[in-house]
Amino acid sequence: MTALETDKRLPELRRKRTPLVASVLALGFTFVGIRAFTSGDVQAKAQEPQHTTTSNSVEIHSTVDIAPKAQPHNLTAAAHPEARSAPPAESDAGQSVPLFDEVGRHVLPSSVVSLEGKLYFLGPKHLWKIEFSEKTATQPQHAYLKEMHPPSSVGHIPVQEFSNFIACPPRKSLIVLTKSGDLLEFSTQKNQWLLYRANFPSSGSPHPDYVDLAFDGQRILLIDPERNQIWTCPPGAKILGQYFREVMPWQARKGDNYVGDGIGLAFDGMAYLLRKNGSITKYSGSQKPNVHAISFPYRLNGHGKMRPSRFFNAPGSPLYIVERENNRVVSIDKKTGQTNQFIFPKGSDLRGLLPVKHGFTIINGNKLTNRMATSADPASKHINPRGVDSRLDGFALPILGGRLPAHQGVFPGARRLYRYGIHSGVDFFNGGGSKVAMGTPAHAAESGKIIRIDRNFRDMDGPTFNRVMTQCAREHQTSEPNEDLFRGCQVWIDHGNRVITKYAHLTKVNGSLKDNSYVNRGDVVGFVGVSGTGQNLPGQTKYPHLHFEIWLDGHYLGWGLTPGETLGVYEDIFGSGK
Repeated sequence: MTALETDKRLPELRRKRTPLVASVLALGFTFVGIRAFTSGDVQAKAQEPQHTTTSNSVEIHSTVDIAPKAQPHNLTAAAHPEARSAPPAESDAGQSVPLFDEVGRHVLPSSVVSLEGKLYFLGPKHLWKIEFSEKTATQPQHAYLKEMHPPSSVGHIPVQEFSNFIACPPRKSLIVLTKSGDLLEFSTQKNQWLLYRANFPSSGSPHPDYVDLAFDGQRILLIDPERNQIWTCPPGAKILGQYFREVMPWQARKGDNYVGDGIGLAFDGMAYLLRKNGSITKYSGSQKPNVHAISFPYRLNGHGKMRPSRFFNAPGSPLYIVERENNRVVSIDKKTGQTNQFIFPKGSDLRGLLPVKHGFTIINGNKLTNRMATSADPASKHINPRGVDSRLDGFALPILGGRLPAHQGVFPGARRLYRYGIHSGVDFFNGGGSKVAMGTPAHAAESGKIIRIDRNFRDMDGPTFNRVMTQCAREHQTSEPNEDLFRGCQVWIDHGNRVITKYAHLTKVNGSLKDNSYVNRGDVVGFVGVSGTGQNLPGQTKYPHLHFEIWLDGHYLGWGLTPGETLGVYEDIFGSGK
């Protein structure tokens, strides 16, 4: 459900007195039973906590408000731009509550973890923790998300878009992975942001691209499909350790460890790797040469092709695969491989998940939803696929007869470490079902108005290119002006409804087009080249490709999404090629 739709449904939510049973399992401490009574704004009367002692945990049953006394505002569409016009979700097969910040605004977090009995939520540029107000004679207690404001830089390293985070109990901190590959640390005791490790280019190509992280009790583990490695990162480490012998993805042979298609990582005594196709591999040992891949077969107890987007685990819990595009969560018993499916209504937006006692809690758009293990859906029940944002319905690939690339490193959100930046588009190279060469026509993905066309483009010369690269290294980021230089010769099309497409690295534009002229879907806007890449310099012309971006509501499509989520969105729009 979008924020606007939630605002419209507030009277209905008040009538229904929406409940939340949010279970948190952290270090043997379980908090359950936040219940929302919506009266006026979204408020409730509080009851004193009741403690129930068990052999393994303490359960606290509490009834509190879910938000302070403030009128909810519309959420900025930037949080999940591609979901803005998704249809409203039907009633959840679970208990849910909307998420608000301290002033009553809806929030759309992407991840959630528990540390020392507290919930923490992550967004592309935000970190929140759950807080509870003081109960007074006139005011009931209420829960809300308080922002732990990230600074613009930590240790002279700019804070770029957040990707994911994990709890690190021994350090009483949270470790945040950015899409540029930097690791930040938030001390929950000191409420202080620290630099855990800055990312720098490696010796040799390709540079690493960390797409997920896990904690093995002592070290941070980082999955890197680009270099086919799981890296180990103890505190203070500048040089990462290798989990197994290094073999580049294109050199891998039968018997070699291969993580080039990995999208998720979990740890419980051994590392578990989730692959794009939904298969799982586990790894014995803790460091080379003792690490060995072990098959982990399981059979989905349900309908539909697996479309994994996120991967979760906790000691004693099943493995959980979130399928955002299928609106489904799959649990897998780590001993038997037995699976259960939990199907969510059409219009859901499944993101971060937290395994808890007897089930799981999951972020569903601007809500937190609890599902008990006993509420699994039967294998006969069909999924409710997510579908395409209506603003992107009918879009075509900009390369005629092409297909989406198989390599996830060319999709939005991938690191571009040579310039300390983040990729914001899809690169179409030759191969993989697409025929691309110097001069291949680039076509408009949809009808719209030309708002930029570089008719008299002049590319960077050698000294300028070197100066820009030096500046990126010095600043540890790519500024917007420099990123524009790296895109080279460009055409931008405004399709209305806050949707823009960009076509970059062109060798030239279609000379018959002008600013403010209109194009139809399929019209030629320019021709593939290498402009802006440095490959245009004498003796360097190679790797021609089209860099294609979709922008929604002021952000690139993929902003705030994991690699698995980004791939799923693009597959929904373009399928295997149109």
